[in-house]
Amino acid sequence: MLVVWMTVLVGIAGAAVAVHSRGGEDLFRYRQSRSLTLTPATVLSAGRVEAFVAKAPEPVLPAKRTRPALVRCLPGGAGVLRNPWSCTIRYRSGTRAHYRVIVRPDGSYTGVGTGIIEGCCVKTPTLD
Repeated sequence: MLVVWMTVLVGIAGAAVAVHSRGGEDLFRYRQSRSLTLTPATVLSAGRVEAFVAKAPEPVLPAKRTRPALVRCLPGGAGVLRNPWSCTIRYRSGTRAHYRVIVRPDGSYTGVGTGIIEGCCVKTPTLD
């Protein structure tokens, strides 16, 4: 009698494991097929870079600083981050500032030109 009960218990346990494992395999296949259909990461947009570069102070005495009237950034590369960026800021006073900006994958950036600008955190493209 003990042998019969042990066989039944082992059978039930085996069936439970089989049913549980079956769902995991289907989920794995679904995720794997979905990953093949995801579009590649988009590229960093000029608007995102311009929004942060616009925070650069006008390169004049603090009392004479004005706000930016126009910010324009053009990508120089072809990767996802499109580095280096060439940015020009025209302030309301007429002053112009030019920067060569590098955006790092973590969203921090550094610009060199009329002065030095740096900051964080440009939202960089990623796969969802």
